[in-house]
Amino acid sequence: MKSVKIALIRHSITVWNEENRIQGHMNSPLSEDGIELAKSWKPALSPESFDAVITSDLGRTIETAKIITEGLDLPFITVPGLREQDWGEWSGLTYDDLELKWPGIIPEEEAKGWDFRPAGGESRRETSARAIKALSEAATKIAEIIVSDSPKVLAVIHEGTLKTITYSLAGHDFMPSTRKLIKRRRLHWVKWDGTLSIDRLNDLL
Repeated sequence: MKSVKIALIRHSITVWNEENRIQGHMNSPLSEDGIELAKSWKPALSPESFDAVITSDLGRTIETAKIITEGLDLPFITVPGLREQDWGEWSGLTYDDLELKWPGIIPEEEAKGWDFRPAGGESRRETSARAIKALSEAATKIAEIIVSDSPKVLAVIHEGTLKTITYSLAGHDFMPSTRKLIKRRRLHWVKWDGTLSIDRLNDLL
């Protein structure tokens, strides 16, 4: 069986990121700084060394991936199951809005670990289950279509989704008091060889 190496990276900065606004399944384009940041990742990522690119079906991951791989003819697969966690009624609100409407709601939910769930949205546990399933199915497909014996895949996804995938594979309890595994703006490698496992985390860009 082929082993597929998958490099996970969060999409670049969006307008809503700069406004501290929750996106979830809603969308916001990359900001000017986000576009420049994505361009700056190209030398470190060496996109020409990858055999395929996968993203969620949300515009911010697709836009980031297209900037990184501009000028390359790589298989490009969008995977709806790799969307960000659904933040339900909180989507589109700023964190200040949340605190005004529901004081203390974020720390209250974070204390639930894997059962953190925005009102009307998904829990982290549910997000992890569908994202791991989607990533495994995408890796299986890539193993079938790519000639290389050990395909390398760049996966541009979302911070919440990336955390739920890696934390699940690492057996992390997602409690606020437990040391965080994922650093921002880093590259995180997982491996698929029939099942997913962590290869290494937090490579510098």
